[in-house]
Amino acid sequence: MKPAASNDEGYSLIEVMMAMVCTGILMTLVTSAVIQIYHSVNSVDAVSAAQSQVDTTFARLDKEVRYARGISDPATVGGDPYVEYLLNVDSVDTCVELRLHAATGELQRRSWLKNQTPPAPTGWLTLASSVTATKPFAVTIIAQPVGTTDPQYQTLALDVTSVTGGGPGLSASAGRAGSERETKVTFTALNAVTAGNSSICTEGRGISS
Repeated sequence: MKPAASNDEGYSLIEVMMAMVCTGILMTLVTSAVIQIYHSVNSVDAVSAAQSQVDTTFARLDKEVRYARGISDPATVGGDPYVEYLLNVDSVDTCVELRLHAATGELQRRSWLKNQTPPAPTGWLTLASSVTATKPFAVTIIAQPVGTTDPQYQTLALDVTSVTGGGPGLSASAGRAGSERETKVTFTALNAVTAGNSSICTEGRGISS
């Protein structure tokens, strides 16, 4: 008796092509899902990092501004908003200056001795990067109850927006994709009375460093 012939027909070319198409579609869907998850995680991490940086900056400034003896009126010089306040550091009057450097999107700080002539500010220290604001600094007065002789204290409000994915100093509304989160904090300078403080420490605004 002859052995039965084996069935070695295999798959047709059409079947192989259909399997490849189905596999390709499946891989495309899986890859797209993985990329979307990756982008979402990166976006959340970036926003969290930027916000954490701003929070750390505000915590540092809170320790300084609450003991400030005076706060200047904010102003814009060369396109950058400025504000200053006067501290007593180790019994030495020290001016501290803040600015939002619009070109780089950096919130910066520097200081100098109040009675030094001419003023010699330190180099700019970046407190927070990738931030933007229309009006980052605002100085107001706390109104005291009628009939009291208490002095009117100054407050300093910082209002900035953390920007991620839009480039330095640019927001999503400026034409680039990005994520934004606004943070606004008001500090009360308990030692700063309103009289004579509008131009305190402003002599440093014309000095580059």
